[in-house]
Amino acid sequence: MATEKKIISLTVKVGLVLFAVCILAPVSLMVLLRHAVPLQTLRLLFSAGSASLVAWEEVKMYSANKGAFLCECDMSSLRSDVCELKGDVRVIPSNITIIALLHPSVSESRRSWRMKPHARKNDGHALASVTEVLVSVTPSSPHVPECKAESAAPAVVFSVGAYAGNMFHDFTDVLIPLFITASRFRSDVHLLVSDAPPWWLDKYRPLLRGLSHHAVIDMDRQSAEVLCYPHVVVGLSFHKEMSIDTAKTVGGHYSMADFARLARRSYGLERDTAIRLLHGSDNIKSPRRPRLLIISRKTTRAFTNMGAVAQAAAMLGYEVIVGEAEQHSDLPAFARLVNSCDVLVGVHGAGLTNLVFLPPGAVVVQVVPLGGLEAMARDDFGEPAGDMGLGYVQYGISVGESTLAELYPRDRRVLRDLALRSEYLVSQNVTLDVARFSGALSRALELLHH
Repeated sequence: MATEKKIISLTVKVGLVLFAVCILAPVSLMVLLRHAVPLQTLRLLFSAGSASLVAWEEVKMYSANKGAFLCECDMSSLRSDVCELKGDVRVIPSNITIIALLHPSVSESRRSWRMKPHARKNDGHALASVTEVLVSVTPSSPHVPECKAESAAPAVVFSVGAYAGNMFHDFTDVLIPLFITASRFRSDVHLLVSDAPPWWLDKYRPLLRGLSHHAVIDMDRQSAEVLCYPHVVVGLSFHKEMSIDTAKTVGGHYSMADFARLARRSYGLERDTAIRLLHGSDNIKSPRRPRLLIISRKTTRAFTNMGAVAQAAAMLGYEVIVGEAEQHSDLPAFARLVNSCDVLVGVHGAGLTNLVFLPPGAVVVQVVPLGGLEAMARDDFGEPAGDMGLGYVQYGISVGESTLAELYPRDRRVLRDLALRSEYLVSQNVTLDVARFSGALSRALELLHH
């Protein structure tokens, strides 16, 4: 009986030890590797099949005539997937296929996966219009399509997505991520784009030329020839809305201020410094008054008392201009108008994206409608303004300044809880309390002083 108890006791102890080893070993491994391998990667690397290739994985294969082959993918971002292929990489624009060739001496089976190279990967509506890219890593063979055009420069493959023409999405989903991804190549890079309307390419061609001195390759309208590169990046890196995290850029060399500088240079904008007012000066009598541009909207979130707002701004010493940024407007002309101004005023919306053309030191005044949008408004335009060296004033309207008060005259609480409902999106305009809003305009003047 005593012997049986000892055996049971020993069995329990052994079981506890094994249990501890099973639990502690993986935890210890993760602690040791936490600076080198992300948790998502660790899980995938222990799985079977081709999924591990899609995680962070570096595969170096050396051959006598092709050098090293590298495949590295990052699928951990909530906004974008990015894969880099180095070696003998062939792009077939006609069916959006990318083939990375391994040397015949490498005993590696073919692996393939599909990607949508757009920086809004969890937005089903945006991705519905994004052409899928087939990426295939395969041993070299006589059946692989032959190169028709070879380049020593790298290439970046990306899609414009479903929101083409909405200026905010054009910049935050495409142009800024493209700058993040392509800047390290110092303009010696081929830009391969899909799902881009011709007018979109014309509208942003000056900026695209600033990113690459090679002609943009429109894969939707490209011939069936095979393009060959030593380095291809599929997808665009995303940091945050309308801005760049310098610490995440290659070498830590690029910032949102650099992007804004590129945008001004690309469109030939001359002003690199906003007006600086002297303390105690009378702006009304000054020969050089600060210019204030009010972004006008025709439909939703429009100012209903634009004249009164403009008059109040003029009384404070501003030279007031009212402009409207339409989807197919002459962007170079509107960019010059924005660059000539010192203060930009607008209701939260895509029109405020024009702040990228303001000279450093200028001020953005964002009017935030009802709907609990204060944090979103600051993320979309407030923080980017600061990252570009601009001053920022945020003005949240009161219930009485929203035309929604006419729809819900008896229940002000409903108005405060609308969030992002259709009433906010399509039915709300703004009637500013001119006396109250003058405080925001005065604050902008203060930011323009030395």
